[in-house]
Amino acid sequence: MIKMVKTDFEPRVIAFCCNWRAYVGADMAGTSRLQYPPNIRIIRVMCCGRMDPTFVFSAFSWGADGVMILGCHPGDCNYLKGNFMAEKRIQFLRQALQHMGIEEERLKLDWVSASEGHKFAYLANEMVGKLQKLGPIKPKLEETVDAFRTERLRWVMGLTHMEPKINRKTYFAKTEEIMKDEIERQTIIGKIREKGPMTIRELSEATDIASDRLLRHIIALRKVGTVSEAGEREDGYLYQVT
Repeated sequence: MIKMVKTDFEPRVIAFCCNWRAYVGADMAGTSRLQYPPNIRIIRVMCCGRMDPTFVFSAFSWGADGVMILGCHPGDCNYLKGNFMAEKRIQFLRQALQHMGIEEERLKLDWVSASEGHKFAYLANEMVGKLQKLGPIKPKLEETVDAFRTERLRWVMGLTHMEPKINRKTYFAKTEEIMKDEIERQTIIGKIREKGPMTIRELSEATDIASDRLLRHIIALRKVGTVSEAGEREDGYLYQVT
């Protein structure tokens, strides 16, 4: 039995449910009149392996305090490997949350079969109870959402189905490096849009990104035409979003 915390804070939770099993399980929880908080908003997806990382970060950036991804039990997927792909992607999502200073507990992956209405209700109550203890989400996530939309990161994310053809340790390390790069680049773009043309020194102070890393990002962004020079001052060149 999950004990709910007495608080004025009512967290909002988005639950992405697999069409074939978890969604039916959620429906069974309702028809069986099992008690779970009304804080849960269910979105049906064809497979949890279809879950795009931008879905998760968009949910957070639009006001969700927690996200649940519920799929078929391993070995029970209609598309054979969808739940395994979701399990791999969830590692990147948790890394990104950690990078943004967001608690991992706000994102949950679990398996619910069509007959497990009781399990759906349990997971919903458990999630809301945890979020009530954590409180409202605070960091802004626009940069993370934009980072996961970049072609470079999406290409790397698409390689999850190639295991064991690629070295798992090397793959995760490289993906984490690319993810950090892309989030920092989107942070730079966002800051220039907010403040107008800025120098390397001003950007470094505004974003807490070291000057050498920031210069490398500016060079990369100039190559793809996202950023360009906007003039020069005594303390350096000004850069603008093109």
